[in-house]
Amino acid sequence: MIEYYKKPSVKFIVNKGNFNKLMTILTFQEGNIVTREWKEKANNLKKTLLKYSIPEKDEEGEVSIIDISLFQNEAAELIVLLLSAFDNIMKADEDYTKKMKKL
Repeated sequence: MIEYYKKPSVKFIVNKGNFNKLMTILTFQEGNIVTREWKEKANNLKKTLLKYSIPEKDEEGEVSIIDISLFQNEAAELIVLLLSAFDNIMKADEDYTKKMKKL
C-alpha cells in the first residue's frame, strides 16, 4: 500500500531578520496570550517553523532567506497570533468593516 502525504499549500519566503521577528512574536504570544489553547498553538507553530523551514545561504555562506511552508490551518493560526500580538501597541482608528462590499 502506498502512503499518501499531504504537502503544505501555503508557501512564502522571508529574510533572516523577519524570520527572527516572527519567532520572537510567537515566543511572546506563547508566554502572554490568554488561553491555553492558543499558547499551545504558538508553541506548535514555533516547533513546526524550526523543524520544517528551509534556510538558504548567500554567497558568503550565511543564512539569508528562509523558505516556509505551512498547511492552511497553520497559516490561519499564524495570522491570528500575529494580529493579536499588536493589541497592545496598535489600535485600529477606523472600522473598515463599514467599507466592505455588501452582498
